[in-house]
Amino acid sequence: MSSIQRTNHCFSLAFRWQDIGLLAIMLVALNVLDVFSTFYAINFLGFMELNPLAAGFPVWFSVLKFGVCFVPLVCAYVLEKLEMKNYLLLPFVFSTILIEFYAFVVAFNIQNILG
Repeated sequence: MSSIQRTNHCFSLAFRWQDIGLLAIMLVALNVLDVFSTFYAINFLGFMELNPLAAGFPVWFSVLKFGVCFVPLVCAYVLEKLEMKNYLLLPFVFSTILIEFYAFVVAFNIQNILG
């Protein structure tokens, strides 16, 4: 057996599943801001909802919208319980992509409301 096969290539991340939980809180806050700005634009300013699936904001849509925020958190928790901490980078990256997406959506909504 070569020395490369015998060495322990340990890779450690500096964050835990609780850190991804903070990202989930940020995602929920962005979603709440998105919902409030959408309701404000539709009800008070008279805008029209362009997404036919979101018209009237049905219950299944809200469960889907807010449920996606907790998928990376649940995955990170399970990975840490299974002692697979090296894979915590995947839920972290997924959370950051979702944050970028929802931040863009909120910025677009506020831009439409203001101008």
